[in-house]
Amino acid sequence: MLGRYIEEAQAQAKCIEAAAESLHPGAIARLRVDPLGELRNWEDLAVIEIDESLDSSACSVAGSYQPNPPTLVVTKSLSPARRGFTALHELGHHLQQTDIGLGNAVFGYSDPDQFEEEACDAFAAGVLLPDEELRARIGPRGPTAQDVVDVYHVHSSASREACCVWAARHLQGAGVVVLLDSAGVVRFAAPKSFIPPAKDSDQSRTPLIEAALRNRDSGASRDETFVIYRNGTTSDTMYGQARWFDANYLVAVLARDNVAWKSLALPRPHSGNPGSPRWWTCETCDDSFSVAERCSRCGEPQCTNGHCGCHAKRAAKDKTCPRCSFVLHPSRFDEGSEVCRDCV
Repeated sequence: MLGRYIEEAQAQAKCIEAAAESLHPGAIARLRVDPLGELRNWEDLAVIEIDESLDSSACSVAGSYQPNPPTLVVTKSLSPARRGFTALHELGHHLQQTDIGLGNAVFGYSDPDQFEEEACDAFAAGVLLPDEELRARIGPRGPTAQDVVDVYHVHSSASREACCVWAARHLQGAGVVVLLDSAGVVRFAAPKSFIPPAKDSDQSRTPLIEAALRNRDSGASRDETFVIYRNGTTSDTMYGQARWFDANYLVAVLARDNVAWKSLALPRPHSGNPGSPRWWTCETCDDSFSVAERCSRCGEPQCTNGHCGCHAKRAAKDKTCPRCSFVLHPSRFDEGSEVCRDCV
């Protein structure tokens, strides 16, 4: 997840809240206090909990949504706050896939799956951590790692993941807010216009996390750090700050520039990845071209015809309805049907 739809996802999250209120008046206030307790009272929706090892969804959280019948699947966790955030995230999927207006908004983006996922995170974080109550807690230059820790300790119903999403939304530029365990392994990442480290990836060898693991009292700050990706490459150099939630988890805030904990954090020249290929073949039109520009949304090179990874990813999933001949997203078809819902 790149965090490419921050503002758009936030607007969609407000619409999801409105849809929930329309179906169940007063629901948002009740969801803020006890998400799972409230959702178990909804007769049109089932909530089940499973062992974490049984969940293989592509969600950014430990859960999934099953549409037939509508079911929120939440993996068992020691943290009630984490289960609540997951349930709200999956509720976001349910409402976007069953409300026509919300669904139409999703289909308006080049990567609808990505947009829907980001909107779910924004909705869950917005319910648990309303901006009107918390925005004053951070300065105009965005959040520090300590801000994230403070918000978590003040709002006991909000999970660490929700706090990361809330903080990432207020970054002033490209960056990521990462939740890590006491070994420096990523448990969750909330990015903003940045490719985040993968879940379960080991960041203990990066300058920031290595220092934070050695200093479990006050964490660490570094002017030159990075994240490590699964293929062994690293991100561009970032400013970073890490603080401990408790003995088991820490949060890291990384940004390219304009960070809140430094009086002056100048942008660095874009260094790129020296191992990146100079030539690329477009998956959409088979054009071979020299890499000059990359899409701001997916980060993939753009060919001379303007194609990028957004086009390839969507084309790989789209289906053609034999009746109307439209090429549509798979969610426009009932499970097992080759004909879209509009033509049935």
